[in-house]
Amino acid sequence: MPPSVPPENSGSAEIGFLYDNTPRAEHRHRSPRHEGACRISVAGLNPRAATGHYYTSRFTAGDMDFTPLNRSTGYGTFAEVQGVDPEYATS
Repeated sequence: MPPSVPPENSGSAEIGFLYDNTPRAEHRHRSPRHEGACRISVAGLNPRAATGHYYTSRFTAGDMDFTPLNRSTGYGTFAEVQGVDPEYATS
């Protein structure tokens, strides 16, 4: 990915990275080892969301939407929140 620098004082930030994924043995039949690149963007000093894009050596690409967890609640994972908050419960 070419470097991208948000305008100074824009309140936006980006992180880009390359990765090498070796899936667990039980997933390798459907998800072989692959490399990829990702860029995630956030806006503001206290962002409520982030968006990203990824590309892989398997010729796949996709978009990602993130919602930060509030760590001050005492819940360490999304699964813990799902267990107590009906808004996030899965059916």
